[in-house]
Amino acid sequence: MRIQTYIVPVCGSFAILSGCYLLGHYDCSFFWIILLVILNGIKSFMWRKRQKRLIALRQATLKEREVIMAQLQDLPAWVQFPDTERVEWMNKVILQLWPYIGEYSKQFLREFIEPQVKAQMPSAFKSFKFTKMDVGDIPCRVGGIKVYTHNVGRDRIIVDMDVAYAGDSDFSVSVAGFTGGLNQLQFSGKLRATLKPLLPYPPMIGGISASFLEQPTIDFNLTGLGELVELPGLMNAIRSVVNAQVANICVLPNEIVVSLAPNVDVTKLYFPEPDGIIRLKIIEAKNLENRDISFLKKGKSDPYCEIQVGSQFFKTRTINNDLNPVWNEYFEAIVDQADGQKLRLELFDEDTAGADEELGRLVIDINKIRDGIFMDKWCPLEGCKHGDIHIKADWFDLSSSVKDLEKQDWNMDWLHADKPMHPAILMVFIDNISDLPYPRAKLEPSPFIEISLGKDLYRTPVKVKTVNPLFQSKFTFFVRHPEGQELKIEAIDDNTKRSLGDLKIPLNSIVDEPKMEIFQQTFVLNQGVHQSPIVITARIRVHIQKSRLSYLFDENWKKFFWLNFSFLYFRDYSRGRLQFSLRHDKTTNKLIIIIHSATKQGSADPYVSIKLVSIDNSLPIQKRKTAVVQQSLEPQFDNHFDFDVHSSDLRNYKLQILVKDATNYGVFAKAPIIGMIIYANSSNRWIFPQFFQLGHVY
Repeated sequence: MRIQTYIVPVCGSFAILSGCYLLGHYDCSFFWIILLVILNGIKSFMWRKRQKRLIALRQATLKEREVIMAQLQDLPAWVQFPDTERVEWMNKVILQLWPYIGEYSKQFLREFIEPQVKAQMPSAFKSFKFTKMDVGDIPCRVGGIKVYTHNVGRDRIIVDMDVAYAGDSDFSVSVAGFTGGLNQLQFSGKLRATLKPLLPYPPMIGGISASFLEQPTIDFNLTGLGELVELPGLMNAIRSVVNAQVANICVLPNEIVVSLAPNVDVTKLYFPEPDGIIRLKIIEAKNLENRDISFLKKGKSDPYCEIQVGSQFFKTRTINNDLNPVWNEYFEAIVDQADGQKLRLELFDEDTAGADEELGRLVIDINKIRDGIFMDKWCPLEGCKHGDIHIKADWFDLSSSVKDLEKQDWNMDWLHADKPMHPAILMVFIDNISDLPYPRAKLEPSPFIEISLGKDLYRTPVKVKTVNPLFQSKFTFFVRHPEGQELKIEAIDDNTKRSLGDLKIPLNSIVDEPKMEIFQQTFVLNQGVHQSPIVITARIRVHIQKSRLSYLFDENWKKFFWLNFSFLYFRDYSRGRLQFSLRHDKTTNKLIIIIHSATKQGSADPYVSIKLVSIDNSLPIQKRKTAVVQQSLEPQFDNHFDFDVHSSDLRNYKLQILVKDATNYGVFAKAPIIGMIIYANSSNRWIFPQFFQLGHVY
């Protein structure tokens, strides 16, 4: 705002105050002074109102899109989207059902939420219980409803609803002799209800599963003892805990499932397969806002990025004092339902003294990534004056073929990832356990299950006082190498923390099954001589990049591969084999070879030497070699090398791949050659990891 805008009001105020002074100086009536003060107040009020109107008009002119979008957010979904219908009749039905929904809510809180909260409380707070559960008289509302008719299986109906609640609910809890609670609960979000499987007999629907597509917006006020902690920092911590609990219960991939018909396959209700996997690379950002300017110091923002897909949260490291940060960090996320789900990126300026400030955000429809529209690009950030972010996103479908375990993605970005990228996922469904042992005499257990693969560990909710618990819980693990890994399952009593039985399932046993799946199979938890049957479904699914699906399984391409690649082998095959893969990257004009492993009889200190040689000249143009693996019969190299070769020049070169022994045979002795492969490249097709026989060189 320019200084000229202040001249008129300041001069006017000075004139009025001077008039008041003169009236007092000449002993005029006090009424005139009061009148002048009232006039000055009216003038100031009108001036401020005019300035606010001018500022609003200026913002609407300069930031028309932001103003319109802010107003659109307050409109119901049926106004914004033509395929979303207004369902006022449903709100009338909910109003009639609300008292009965309130009674069910009490049962749900006591039987489901209360045991979970107790399980996470320290022993001193195990007395936690709900003392008052009143959802009030004002029901939640459905702003709009959308029924999906395309790309939906014939055995299900998918419905999205915009749900909002701002009622007069009141909840109280008692813990360790203290009483607290919350009221004025508000939440809003997009709820997806899936009706499946559809049946040819009444009630026509096997069950309903409901979950929020994204984290719902939640707000509330604390009452009783909770009022003592209504400080900004503590309230943010409490809200984050509440959001985490809600995400664990009803944000995808977590669902609330209600069975409607008997004798329905529970895995169809509780254990649906995800749509696919997203691999995401947060590369860099540029031209971010500077939020670290103050009277005490002048610096630059300390940006970091938060990533959210459903209930999955990731975070990059913080780059200090940089408005153009470079992260180059990689993430993998499971997408349960691509339709309707979004990838959310938020950039923040880390502030140790106060709350982190937002630097911008980006929301991407996951369907765009699945369709290949959004792959590798710069995107402008929203909710800020300026700033862009550079990301790369790839979509991977899931395959149940065991052959695809050997065919990982060889995109160079994922090979250079700062953390291991996984070729597969393991999905586990714990159905039920029977006949658990008593941890102590006449003490019925309150069991839960701990399930782990490597360093990843999850646990089911606690089932109170039962030896035949029904869990119906699902878990997902990323798998790096199925060979040699074991899935560990252990039942534990929540009261005594004693083991009630454990079980180990090698992943190889799942890989060997048809479609890499064990379906509702009964295993045994062993605790001494006691055995407890447990019913488990487990699947391994391999990540297959969608852009490669069209030719990856094509048998005709396999024939073409063998006709267009020539390998020269030597007569003695007893020397061993070498496993490698090969491809040409057109974007960088590099020929890339990956040396995986070798097998050989006897003992050696092997390494691999690779030479790029001209077809008409035996002199090497470029050389590469791996590190030496000491005293190994089956060395694992996992090294990749690249050669600068244009795709049009591939036919003019060949590769000499030599496996040598680095053992010291004397000062003047050269490293002996164990075997060699000569590869004449006549195509830019990929070679997937496979073994090739080595021969002698004489």
